[in-house]
Amino acid sequence: MWKNAGSLKVAFVVGILALYITVLVRGTTESTRRVLQLRDETPAHDRVSVSVLVTNVDPAAQEITAQLDFRFAGSIARDEVTPAVDLTLLINNVGDEQQFDFPRGKRTHLIQAVFPLNGDLNKYPFDRYETTMWFSITAPPAVNKRQVSKAPEDQPQEPVQANQLAIGAVTLQQSTPIPLSLKVSAAIRGIKFQGSVGRNATTQLVGIGLKLRRADNLIAVAILINVMMIGLAISVLAMVLHVRATSGESDLVPLSLSISLIFGLPALRNVQPGVPTVGAFSDYVIFIWAELIVAVSTVFTVWHWLLRARPESESE
Repeated sequence: MWKNAGSLKVAFVVGILALYITVLVRGTTESTRRVLQLRDETPAHDRVSVSVLVTNVDPAAQEITAQLDFRFAGSIARDEVTPAVDLTLLINNVGDEQQFDFPRGKRTHLIQAVFPLNGDLNKYPFDRYETTMWFSITAPPAVNKRQVSKAPEDQPQEPVQANQLAIGAVTLQQSTPIPLSLKVSAAIRGIKFQGSVGRNATTQLVGIGLKLRRADNLIAVAILINVMMIGLAISVLAMVLHVRATSGESDLVPLSLSISLIFGLPALRNVQPGVPTVGAFSDYVIFIWAELIVAVSTVFTVWHWLLRARPESESE
C-alpha cells in the first residue's frame, strides 16, 4: 500500500515536471506559430514592390494598422525610392484618405494606413477576424500603352467594385495599372495570422487577405483563469455550506473570503490578455456566475451569523 502511494506521488511529480517543460518549450517557440511572412512577386520588369508591416491590431475598434513602404524598378524608377513618372496609389484606408500621389522625381515616404477588420469581439478568446488590404498603383497611359486597361466604349462608365476598393472605369481608361510585388510581415503578440494574396490580371488590383485569431498560449491562459475563477467560487460556496451544516459557533472565515473574492474576481478576470469589457460570451459562462456564487455565499454567511447570534444574546 505504501509502495503504491509512493509510486503515485512520484508519477504526479513527474507529470507536473513534464507539463512544465512542455509549456516552456512551446512558449519559447510560440512566435514561429503565430507570425506571418508572405511574399508574392510579379515577373513584370516595370513594377512597384510594396512592403506591408502590420503594426497594430485593435479588435475593439475593428481596425488593423500597417506601415507601407515602396520600392520602384524598371523604366518607372529613377532609383529604387524615387519614381520617374507620376504614380497614384489607391488603398482601402479607413483612417484617412484612400488616394496617395507619388510625384516623379520626388522621394517617397512611409505611409501608415488603417484597414477595416471584421469579427466578433464578444466571442473572446475564440474570436476570429478577417480583413482584405487592397492595393492599386497607376501611372499615366503614356508609360506603357500595352498595359493600359481599357473599358469597353459601349458600356456605362460605372465604378468597378472590388469588395471595399472601387476603381472607376474612367480611371482605368486614362491610366496604366502598374504590377505589384508584395512582402507582408505580421507579428503581433497574442494574435495568430494566416494570409494569402489575390490578383486581378486586368486592373493589377492586388488584395492581401488576412485571417486573425488569438494565439494558442493566450487561449490557454484565458481558459486557465476562467477555471480558477469558477473553482474559487465553488470552493467558497462549499466552505459556507460546510460551516452551516456543522454545529458550534459561527465561523466568519468564509465571510472574509467571500467579500475578498467579490472584489478579487474582477481583478483576476482582467488579467486575461486583451480581454474586452464585461459582457463577452465567456463572462456569461464563467465570470458572472462566479460573482453570483460568491455574492450568495456572502449573504448566506451574514444571515447565518445573525440568526445564530440573536438566540445567544436573548438567552443571556
